[in-house]
Amino acid sequence: MTASYILRTLGHASIALYREGEAPLLVTDPWLVGSVYWRSWWLQHYPSADEIAWLGGAAHVYVTHEHPDHFHMPSIRRLGRGPTYLFPALAERGYLAHIEAGGFRAATVPARRWQPLGGGVSILSLPLWNDDSVLVVDTPDALILNLNDAKPLPTVVAALRLLGERSGKRRVLLCSYSPASLVNSFTDDRGVVSLKQPADYVAYVRRLCDRLGTDFYLPFASQAVFERADSAWANQYRTSFVDLERGWTAKAALLPPYTTLDLAGGTYESVPPQQYRPAAAETLVTHTRARGEAETLAVPDPEDVTRLRQRLNRWRWLWAALFPRGFSFRAGQSRLLYSPRAGRLGGARADEQGDFEIAVPPLTLKEALRNGHLSDLGITMVVRIRLFRRLDPRKVYGMFVLFQFDDYGHLAGLNALSRWLGRGLRASLPRRLVPPPA
Repeated sequence: MTASYILRTLGHASIALYREGEAPLLVTDPWLVGSVYWRSWWLQHYPSADEIAWLGGAAHVYVTHEHPDHFHMPSIRRLGRGPTYLFPALAERGYLAHIEAGGFRAATVPARRWQPLGGGVSILSLPLWNDDSVLVVDTPDALILNLNDAKPLPTVVAALRLLGERSGKRRVLLCSYSPASLVNSFTDDRGVVSLKQPADYVAYVRRLCDRLGTDFYLPFASQAVFERADSAWANQYRTSFVDLERGWTAKAALLPPYTTLDLAGGTYESVPPQQYRPAAAETLVTHTRARGEAETLAVPDPEDVTRLRQRLNRWRWLWAALFPRGFSFRAGQSRLLYSPRAGRLGGARADEQGDFEIAVPPLTLKEALRNGHLSDLGITMVVRIRLFRRLDPRKVYGMFVLFQFDDYGHLAGLNALSRWLGRGLRASLPRRLVPPPA
């Protein structure tokens, strides 16, 4: 009799699908070592060296999207060149060239088409408009819905529900449940301005479970803690497993993080929090202190100012309408005021405030500009935004969303824009575009 498949969650957004005594058939989103976002994010619970070696024997590794807590090159280098690394067919595919340049085997998974992996397992990749993807894994006993950070539109959720109903199999949902953005980064003269509370995230996951008709929910893609001195403030705003337990009313069974689930029998075991392996205290101190010292020594230079001005000026007409008094960037001791009407970015007088100020460590700003990923600043938890008037913070949040689309080249020209919009439209069309497995 063939052994049943086991699903195991590790690291942050990694799953391992395997049979007892075998190497994994599939691993996802390997962030398994070190930190991400300029030493800000660290794992709650690190896999052991033996576990990483075992994961390195995987046949396939699927990466849902390009954010470093999902596409983490130090972890990929630890896994090695044995697996085939699979990527969704997103509009822009710089990740493929990047990993192939490192000598790794890589391939793009065709969109909305089942791909057999062997052993009765197939995967379905659903690229979405927001540079993310949903991964559906069909096994002999269960349908795994890996939504990670994707936040699919209702049409996609409806299609996945229908797919699950037609399969007649147990359904397992994995998706993020804690903020990884600017939602709690705003302050005004009254204090912190939060766009969302933990209860909002719990309610979203509950609704998603009910709409998808899932049997199990595995907390996922939210297993990070913030360890830089300038990001530790965000830990109090994380949605915890305790928050999930307190607000759980969904029909799906809520399982703990770091769980091993038998997909045939539905039995599971989890790692108790007291057995978590966080980063060693001396490692945290060494790396975060070194990063902090490097930040204090960095100063934005004229090239940085030019790059930032050019990025902002692409949308100066929009910023002028939204933020008529302009806004400023504070990077260490440097303060730069941006005037959208004039398209100028330069040193600000003490009495020049603008509508808001974005405080960002100078080296982090320099590296984000150099890497062409300005939107990453909104994920670091080291950025704080001070509102100087009664301004809706969602407008500033929207600015970072626009940065993301620009970062990925979707706004570079009509061809890029039409390709992105076309793919996004196809990804959001009715349920018939999610086919049943062959």
